[in-house]
Amino acid sequence: MKMKMQATSHKLQAGKPEACGLQLAAWCLWLLAAFTCGTLRAQDIHFSQFFNAPYAQNPGNIGQFDGDYRLGAIYRQQWRSVTVPYSTFGIGGDAANLAGVEGLGLGAWLYNDRAGTSRLNTFHADLGASWTVALDAGRHHHLSAGTQFGFTQVGISTGGLRFDAQYNGFSYDPSLGTGEQIPRDARSRADVHAGVGYRWSPDKRHAFHGGLALFNLTTPDVSLFNAQPSPLDLRTVVHAGAQFPVSEKLDLLPMLQWQGQGKFRELDAGGMLRYILLDRWGLLRTVQAGLFMRAKDAGYLYAGLEHDGWTIGASYDINLSRLEPASRNRGGFEVTAIRVFRKRPAVPVHFKACPDQL
Repeated sequence: MKMKMQATSHKLQAGKPEACGLQLAAWCLWLLAAFTCGTLRAQDIHFSQFFNAPYAQNPGNIGQFDGDYRLGAIYRQQWRSVTVPYSTFGIGGDAANLAGVEGLGLGAWLYNDRAGTSRLNTFHADLGASWTVALDAGRHHHLSAGTQFGFTQVGISTGGLRFDAQYNGFSYDPSLGTGEQIPRDARSRADVHAGVGYRWSPDKRHAFHGGLALFNLTTPDVSLFNAQPSPLDLRTVVHAGAQFPVSEKLDLLPMLQWQGQGKFRELDAGGMLRYILLDRWGLLRTVQAGLFMRAKDAGYLYAGLEHDGWTIGASYDINLSRLEPASRNRGGFEVTAIRVFRKRPAVPVHFKACPDQL
C-alpha cells in the first residue's frame, strides 16, 4: 500500500482517500496525520489573512506599498484541538523603487510548514521582482507585473504513524512491520510564479486593488515514489479589495480572494472596519475589526491596528467543515506583523521660540 497526502483546510486539497479496510480509529488518525492510500501529492500553503501576506498572494504585490522598505512576518497554528498541531511561519521583505529606479521592486519570501503526526515539513524560499507603471498623469492608476523564482524542500517522518499491517486483529502492535516501502523521505524542487496587479488610489482614504497570479508554472514533480510522478497542479489566484470612508473617522475595507488548484476551489470573502485615531503630521494610528468567511470551511474574526509604520493583525478560524464534530468548531489562529520604513517628511513647526532681547 502506497501513501497519499491529504490536506486539511489550511491547505488546498488534492486527492480523495481510498478504502483501506482499517478500523475507524486508524482512519481518523491517518486523516488527521495527512496520510491515506495512493501516490504522494502536495498542496500549496495559504493563510486566512491573505491581505496581510502580500508575498504569498501575488508576485505583482512586490514593491506595492507607500514607503521605501517593507518587512512582514506571519505565524499560523491549526487543529490543536484535534491532532498534532499544524504550524506555519513565514517572513519576507521587499523594496520599492529599488536603487532609485522608479517602478522597480525586489523582494524575498520564505516559510516553513510542519503538518500533523507525519511531521510533513515544507520549507519554501522565493526571490522575486516587479515592475510598476503609472497609467495616468495624476499617478492615480498603476499597473504592476512580477515574477518569483522559488525553491521548495518537502520531507516526512513516518515514526509516529500507524498502519493497518500493525493491527494484529485485536489492537495496535508497534512491533509488527508496516508493510510500507517509501523510497525517499524528502524531495526538493524549483518553481516559477508570476502575477499582475492593478491599483487605483486618488487619495489616502479611497482605493481599489486587484490582481491575478499563477503559481507552479513548471508543475514540478512532488512524489516521494520514484516510479509514480505526481505533478503539482497549477494554482490560480484572483483577488480584489477596496477602501472608502463611511464617516469622518471610519473606513470600510471589503475584500475577497479566489483560488483554484486542480479540481479544487476556495473562496475567502469579507471585510473590516477601520477607525482612525490619528492621521496628521505624517502619523497614522487606527484600529481594525473584521469578519470573513471561507466558503464551506470556516468563518474567521480579525482584529488589527496600525501604528505609524506598523500593522499588527490577529485572526481566529471557527471551523464549519465536516471536521466540526472532532474540532468542536476550533480551527486555528494566525498573527501577522508588517513594518514599513519610509523617509518621513519633517514635522511642521507650529511654534517658534524667540530669543530674549537685552
